[in-house]
Amino acid sequence: MVFVNKPHPAFGDPRGNAPSDAMNYLAHLFFAEDTSESRVGNLMVDFVRGPVQRQPYSDEIMRAMRRHVAVDRFTDEHKVVHASKSLISRSRRRFAGIIVDVCYDHFLANHWSDFSKMELSVFVERNYESFRNYRGQLPSAMSRTISRMIEHDWLQGYQELSGIGRTLDGLSTRIRKPNTLVGSLEELKDNYGEMEEQFLHFFPELIQHMGKQVDDG
Repeated sequence: MVFVNKPHPAFGDPRGNAPSDAMNYLAHLFFAEDTSESRVGNLMVDFVRGPVQRQPYSDEIMRAMRRHVAVDRFTDEHKVVHASKSLISRSRRRFAGIIVDVCYDHFLANHWSDFSKMELSVFVERNYESFRNYRGQLPSAMSRTISRMIEHDWLQGYQELSGIGRTLDGLSTRIRKPNTLVGSLEELKDNYGEMEEQFLHFFPELIQHMGKQVDDG
């Protein structure tokens, strides 16, 4: 991985005590193709400025970035996701999208075998290996984030409630304005069964939608 732009401050371990900038990376990697460029591109959208179509990257990375946007668009417009957001308490409703995204990755990690024939540990290692072997340029923030992701095994850490809690607390440090993300793990705990059921309704529809995207080119 090659750094470009200003270095990003290092964040910590979702399983430890330091802050973390881990987000809902697992779902986006789920929809990546089996190449380093596709995996990189499916995460890169969160680290670039300006419209996707104006980014100076390869065709494969650009295609992956468009897939990321398609996942986000379908997710943001889905009525089940809206229902999950409505479960978030009024004091944190402004950040419901962030909270639900992270919580959905928790459910994906714990229901992985329902959606993939590949074991989660194998999938995770393949992604880490792709990132290690990638030789193209990356935004510096992404380079730092991927290094931390691998070092602290964020992707498998999504399985643990404690990891989700530290992820959400860590994300609060990335928002410049005052926010109520610290302690928002309680939103998942208070609504666990209902939100899990909503995720299990939503995710197969997302898979079907993204499959159609591929079929349609």
